[in-house]
Amino acid sequence: MKVFKNGNLMVVTDDRGIIDCESEKAAGLYLEDTRFISRMILKSSLTLRRLHTDFSWDGIETHYLGRSKPGILHYDIAVSESLRAEGNTLHAELTVRSYSLEEVRISFEYDINCVFEDIFSVRGENDSYNELESSRILSSSSRSFQYESDLERDTVENSLSARSLEIRPGEGASVSGKLRLGKYVKKDVVFKKMLSERPVKDIVPVKKTSLLDERELGDLKMLMIPTIYGDFPGAGLPWYATVFGRDSLIFGLQTVDLLPEITKNILKVHTYLQSKEEDSQTEGQPGKIVHETRLNELSLTGKLPFERYYGSIDATLLFIMLSHRYYSQTNDWDFIRSIENSIMEAAEWIDTYADLDNDGYIEFAPSGSGLSIQSWKDSADSVSFSDGRLAEPPLALVEVQGYLYDTFKCLEKLMALFEDGERATLYALKAAALKENFNRDFWLESENYFATALDKNKNPVDSITSNPGHCLMTGIVDEERAGALVNRLFSEELYTGWGIRTLSSKMRRYNPFSYHNGSVWPHDNSLIMLGLIKYGFYEKARQLARDLLKAKDKHHDNRLPELFSGLSVSETSGKLIEYPTSCSPQLWSIGTVLVISKALDA
Repeated sequence: MKVFKNGNLMVVTDDRGIIDCESEKAAGLYLEDTRFISRMILKSSLTLRRLHTDFSWDGIETHYLGRSKPGILHYDIAVSESLRAEGNTLHAELTVRSYSLEEVRISFEYDINCVFEDIFSVRGENDSYNELESSRILSSSSRSFQYESDLERDTVENSLSARSLEIRPGEGASVSGKLRLGKYVKKDVVFKKMLSERPVKDIVPVKKTSLLDERELGDLKMLMIPTIYGDFPGAGLPWYATVFGRDSLIFGLQTVDLLPEITKNILKVHTYLQSKEEDSQTEGQPGKIVHETRLNELSLTGKLPFERYYGSIDATLLFIMLSHRYYSQTNDWDFIRSIENSIMEAAEWIDTYADLDNDGYIEFAPSGSGLSIQSWKDSADSVSFSDGRLAEPPLALVEVQGYLYDTFKCLEKLMALFEDGERATLYALKAAALKENFNRDFWLESENYFATALDKNKNPVDSITSNPGHCLMTGIVDEERAGALVNRLFSEELYTGWGIRTLSSKMRRYNPFSYHNGSVWPHDNSLIMLGLIKYGFYEKARQLARDLLKAKDKHHDNRLPELFSGLSVSETSGKLIEYPTSCSPQLWSIGTVLVISKALDA
């Protein structure tokens, strides 16, 4: 699968650059969580031999050869097909060069299939997705095509009509056209109102790093969503080309020192989408930061809660953490002052809603309408005891308490900036108490390691996972326990030679091909790397950085993917076993490359 994108239009092809869902299930033209077109294939009056396709972040160029007459000795017609995304529009240009001894007449047209499918239907994750209508046909001679429901009107404006060219010997000619996609939503949708129909802007890091090359910058531009608040990084292609709270905020933590302008855009958008009311369907609560926003039909109709969904236990904490890091990096007081109310509302959410039983820890108990696990490992089976039993909510996740500690420390400093000394002192006291209690309640003496969580009965969930590694980044781990934590992270049960597994190979639920129970996630490792640097484990940070780069080199498209198999280097004789549906490019993984650069320089 290949993807290109420059704006909100996304084009998915197979590995040869062909847009046809018969050769690649996900192939097509997408806009705002809807597949508008599932096939777009060039047809010609001559038989053309496809040579190769050149891929770039915003388009592809495919080269063909043909014979002007059947049976002649040599190919004498060269055709180049260029497809470029720009905003909501796909531009197509055909360039023909004739080496025939006679005048040649060639005709072209596109075979286009227009389907207007919900992106969740394309993924096929639930039987209910089959209720959506599909198989709407757009012929190559149509000027436009439209699908309309009670909630939306989707349109394709088509200027790719059939064309004929007459070319004299030794000369060339070209034709061009475009498809413009549009989605009009008939109800008031906050996310839709902030989108902008334009290509993305250039990305200019404030300082150079050797690992942020044209490939990574192109991948990042592909992920960008143009908004009225600036370009915002989507989570991953093709399935997560939208706003995700946790993903974007963690990317900000990874890159604020190199890409502060993107961090600023992230904070602006989350301020705009911040919840203002309680809503059990979307799990919204005043001050809470959004988990995910969608414009697909299932979300607009309410069959899925993702039009604006808030089922994330950590996004609000990460928002406060990133706000303070942005100020520390830029001294942009005017901007921080402009989002002061949002910071205060996020802090109020912590005090009012996040601690369900007033024990000092943040827990989640899902409402049943959305995600059952609301931390970054959001698979339903990702929080289990060592013997495989699933932990019952409310759950207090270990890394979330680390984020909470970091948040309290950030609020202490932010309140001082806002000239509220009383609250600054309050948050300093909260941070100190949390650190003391955390190192007592989450520590497993028998394992010399931290528990993954506390379950509904406050029992430590004793599985050995990567989660406690995030706590190093936040500073909540007592110095005398940091060494034991690091040694376990780099032990054979967790360390594969490519990176740190999500779950120890000694645990009952370990599966190196699972999503969260034994796989390796580069972003997970990047946050651990930041913690290793913070606590002075520089050589371990460099080791992890070098091994992740080896994994990048072994990946089929030389990218760090969303995740890969947890099989060790020794188990695979040095081959990286990939995860079949991993997003690539993926936002966190691009951020990981920049953290690797920091680790190598530490």
